Amino acid sequence: MSILHIIAKHLDTNALTTLVARSSPNDGYVFIDDGVYVQLSKELLAFGARPVFVFAAHVEERGLSIVHSPAVTLINMTDLVNLTTRYTSSMSW
Repeated sequence: MSILHIIAKHLDTNALTTLVARSSPNDGYVFIDDGVYVQLSKELLAFGARPVFVFAAHVEERGLSIVHSPAVTLINMTDLVNLTTRYTSSMSW
């Protein structure tokens, strides 16, 4: 069973590490709202090859377009809807 984690708040280093440790390698992660600040975290590397998505409009609203990390995929609303159909369930944080 794979879960799409939708994270809408900024997670500190400990929370990101815990999230990765307690979730499955088959899970996906979407960062929206203040969650997009994940791009600034060194802990982003903890996700390894797991799919990490960031909502592009929220990145732009926060002026983070310049710091886009190659470890994440920028998505729009259509992409988010498509992702929810690819995973067994979703969990909002």
